[in-house]
Amino acid sequence: MLRLIQKMVVIVVLILFLSALPEIISVNNVEKSLEWNWTKLPEIYGNFFAEISKGSLGTYQLGSQTRAISGDIGDNFVTSLILMVSGVVVGVIISIVFGIFVSRFRLTRWFRLIMNLIAAIPDFMLIVISLFIAIKIYQITGFRMISLRPDAGLLNMWFPIILIALSPTLYLFKLVSLKYYQTSGEDYIRTAVSKGLSSNYINFQHVFKNIEPFIFAELTKIISLAVGNLFIIEYLLNVPGITKFIFQSNQIQPIAIGLFSMLLISLIVYFTVSLLFYLFKRGFLYE
Repeated sequence: MLRLIQKMVVIVVLILFLSALPEIISVNNVEKSLEWNWTKLPEIYGNFFAEISKGSLGTYQLGSQTRAISGDIGDNFVTSLILMVSGVVVGVIISIVFGIFVSRFRLTRWFRLIMNLIAAIPDFMLIVISLFIAIKIYQITGFRMISLRPDAGLLNMWFPIILIALSPTLYLFKLVSLKYYQTSGEDYIRTAVSKGLSSNYINFQHVFKNIEPFIFAELTKIISLAVGNLFIIEYLLNVPGITKFIFQSNQIQPIAIGLFSMLLISLIVYFTVSLLFYLFKRGFLYE
């Protein structure tokens, strides 16, 4: 419990420090160098906590408008939360299904080959290539896959979910496939096969139960990959998510609120995936 509290304190301090960076760093045009105005920190943090103590989240700049964060953050938080939860869950499901339960089929071999080829491309380039393909499809067929309007509704949801799911799928599928082949060579798997147990029974009751701890051990990294993609996708596709508070301001208030919201979204995603694993085990596995 003490270690958890220490980690939370470190995270809060780090977020507050990162949020204040745009206000304490300035460019010296004469000497062509950066200047650090550390003396502004007490005032910056004082104003931040004073605003919070009033029960207000503060304001942020949207173009020439000054808007209240509390008035906009709800919808933006929900949008980013849906993108993150959906993207990570899709990535986890695809990786487990193709990495374990249908791994013996020929289709999975082709899927693995495609995944290995795609994994060689950096995430940012994958997103850019996907946008280029979506635009070309629209030019050829007239089928609109994306929209740069913030009020586009479903067009600003399903395609970003696919893009967010790319990195978690590529990373986790490679991990699951590797652990599957390692687990398949264990003596207890060979014993189960020699007893004539079905492949589905072995995959559910033995293979998955032994691979699950490795998935959970990498879950925080999977979520961090999705968060990195979320920043890029919301910016490029003009999705009205939580990252706009971080990108569109150099003040501590919206940046800190945006980063704290992103931390909360990551925690929700983690517990959502954990809950799905729990329900899956309760429904399909015999303890």
